[in-house]
Amino acid sequence: MQNAISVVVGLILGLFTLIVSVIAVIEEAARKGLVALGIPHQVQTALLALLLLLLVVGSFRLFGRLFGVLIGVVLVALLLHALFAPETTAVAF
Repeated sequence: MQNAISVVVGLILGLFTLIVSVIAVIEEAARKGLVALGIPHQVQTALLALLLLLLVVGSFRLFGRLFGVLIGVVLVALLLHALFAPETTAVAF
């Protein structure tokens, strides 16, 4: 029984890691696209905050309340990272 619980928890954590990784890739691609377009830093921050807000709403709709809350917490952390440490673009998980 303990092994089955461990496998399920491992699958949930693996799925969560995959989802967060995809979201981080989307955020990084959006950041690079905005830089390539020459958009000022303050506008980039606002647009990325809006994108992360949309991803939070999308995560609640796609992954239910549990995954939505977990992804929401991670996305808020990414938002805080984008707001307070904009010079470093890579986020390591």
